[in-house]
Amino acid sequence: MGSQVQRIRQASLPGFTLTESIHPAGSEIPWHWHETPTICFVLEGAFVEAMRGSSLLCTPATLKFVPAGERHCDRFSHGQARGLMVEPRRDGETGRLFPSALDRPRHYQGGALVELALRIHQELIRMDPTSPLVIEGLLLELIAGAAREADGSPTGDAPGWLARALECIDDGLAGPLGVTRIALAVGVHPVTLARAFRRRYQCTMGDYVRRRRIERAKQQLRNSRSRLAEIAAANGFADQSHFSRLFRQYTGTTPSRFRREAS
Repeated sequence: MGSQVQRIRQASLPGFTLTESIHPAGSEIPWHWHETPTICFVLEGAFVEAMRGSSLLCTPATLKFVPAGERHCDRFSHGQARGLMVEPRRDGETGRLFPSALDRPRHYQGGALVELALRIHQELIRMDPTSPLVIEGLLLELIAGAAREADGSPTGDAPGWLARALECIDDGLAGPLGVTRIALAVGVHPVTLARAFRRRYQCTMGDYVRRRRIERAKQQLRNSRSRLAEIAAANGFADQSHFSRLFRQYTGTTPSRFRREAS
């Protein structure tokens, strides 16, 4: 089934084009490549991207850098997914800002780079007269930060058990999760899992779980009329108060206000 992408919003800035899109469940983007480097930030949902004989499970808060000419395909077999794509404009010189440290695929989960990507998306939604300047500055900071991390970070592919650990987290968001339980499920020592996870995704498993639960709750707030207590229980929060406190900490607003503004 070919991709039936739905564009939510798009902005053409000096040097960059930003596009927020939804890809329906069961769709795919066949093998392709881009003439310029691209940055992709997953906002909601999950999908699998294949390239160079390997695959990557992309979940909310996954940030990907793909070099120009890198062949890849995307399969949305985990349900609907929403993401933000950033591409240098072909009529500008911005592509030259991508240093050689980013000449191979890179991905990140959590950490300072993801926080920058979240701020870029927030500015895209706001899009007031100052937003283009803010977004351009954040994008340049994002590229520089990724290049700096790439210069000093391991470049090998993640082991298969680490990808399976992400799947276990995604499947178990509604219930209790622990490093020991997940390590047992994927067949490695808990210390090995905790260290590898933090090294690969620049955050602890606990922080990743919180962010993933918040992202899923945001989708439910946007698409359902369930009570806040029901959404809290469905996403593994202790109670509605715990849910509201963490939601505000991670998004800067309350669940009720988010629902009103999203409707």
